[in-house]
Formats: sequence, structure tokens, C-alpha cells
Amino acid sequence: MPRPDLSDAEGVGAAIEAEAEKQRRGDRSLAQFELEIEQTWADVAPTEAPVDGDGPPLDQTARLAVLDPQVPIGSRRGLRGIKWVIRKLAYWYVRFLTDQFNVFAEMLMRHLRSLEARLGKLEAAAGHPVALSGQSASDWLDDPPELSPAVVACVAGLAGPGPCLVLSGGEGAMVEADDEGFGTIILAGFVEKLPVSDLLGVIHEAGRKLGDNGRIIVAVADPTNRGRVDSELGSGLGISPTSWRHLLERAGFNARLVPCSDTRITEIVVADRSTSPSRDSVQSQP
Repeated sequence: MPRPDLSDAEGVGAAIEAEAEKQRRGDRSLAQFELEIEQTWADVAPTEAPVDGDGPPLDQTARLAVLDPQVPIGSRRGLRGIKWVIRKLAYWYVRFLTDQFNVFAEMLMRHLRSLEARLGKLEAAAGHPVALSGQSASDWLDDPPELSPAVVACVAGLAGPGPCLVLSGGEGAMVEADDEGFGTIILAGFVEKLPVSDLLGVIHEAGRKLGDNGRIIVAVADPTNRGRVDSELGSGLGISPTSWRHLLERAGFNARLVPCSDTRITEIVVADRSTSPSRDSVQSQP
């Protein structure tokens, strides 16, 4: 049999479509079958909509990353038979594609799990969580307002001698500062949106950056005075000045509360480095 000339792909496609349209006009049920087939494939095709599931994100991703070559054919008579024939004829090709993808997905998941384990070790070594992706609970809270003149004046009067490091925004990236031996480190703003586990890391890193006679000053509002919305969205984020004093004392500082004439921040936490660090120092926290 001579090999057909398929160089004119557009012409061949046009001839097939013309014949198909002729058949549709002769039998209107064919058009209905085509619509039903298109709808069925659309129903089983993957979408970009998120899939709810239980378990860690990587476990959910691993379940979704496996492709099944057995395309569902439904239960409707007639249409089921047509889809079965299509699936039978195309199975060898679909199976080849799914096998290739599944091997790739399995290798990708192995690397992701290895990365997750390494990030976990990095979190433990750094003393505070490493943000991966997505939004955290703090993203739904408004940023704390700028410190009032009354608070600024109070903090300025409490600052000790030597270089001063003020941290009031971002996520507390003071660990990236090259200088050490600060006389005073002031914490405000961003610490009101961090959980206790992160605050322990902040205290640990602040202690590393302080000089021998350094001082930490914390200017935060009491979370119990938040409005209803901030209280619900910020549950577990931020702690009171009294709790700050407790954590700093456990970290080996001599901490005290100083009154402040401000309507929002009524107490300032002042913590001086102790000459005999506590046995329960935050530096020993994982």
C-alpha cells in the first residue's frame, strides 16, 4: 500500500472536519454525543482548585502527584462504550506518560522531604521558625502603630550607654547584623505579632548581640487590651510586658517594669544582663 501524502496537514484536517460536519447533519445524535464526551472529559480533567485534605502539606502533595492511567468511563449506556473503546486504544500511550510523570513526581517528593528535614534542623539551630511560604496568622493583623512621643521619650531615657539597636519593623532580622556589643537593643512593633516560640529566638539572638553590660528594652502593648477582631485573629501572638519580664528573667536578665504615660503602652520592660545567667536561659531552648 503506498504511503499517503500527509504533507498538507491543514488540508487533511479540513477534509476530516468537512466529513464530520456532513455526518453531523445526517445524524443529529452525533452532535449530542460529542457534547456529552466533551463534558465528561471536562468533569474528570484536573483543575486549579485547591483540594481539601488532612495531614501535612507534603503528604497531600504526594497523594495528588500520582497520576492514574485508568480514566473513568462513567455508567451511562452507549457513551460508556465509546469511552471504553477510546480508553482501550489509548491506554498504552497514557500509561507511558503517567509512568514517566509518576517517576518524576516521586523523585521530586524525595527532594522536597529532604529539604523539609534540613529546614527543620535549621529552625532548631536558629531558635525560631523559618518561614516557608503562604500566609501566617500575623498577616491578618494590622501592624502596630508607631511609638508615641511619650513612649519614645520614656525609652530614650532608659537606654544605656554604648551603641543602640532599634528594632520595630519587619520580622526581627537582627540576627543578620554584623556588629556585636550593643549597649541597648530596643524591641517594639513586630514582636507584638510573633508567637512565643519566635520570641524565645529573638531573646536568644538579642542576648548574643549585647555587650557585657547591655540592656534590652521592650515596648509593647498588652494583648489583653486588643479589640475583639485583633484578639481573635491574633490569638497566641504577642505577650504582655509581664510575660516579657518573665521570659527575660528566665534568660538570665535582671528585668523590671517601668510605668509609661501612654494610653496604649503603659509599661516598658527593662532587662539588664545579669552577671550570673540563669540555669534556665533561653539560649538552652531548642
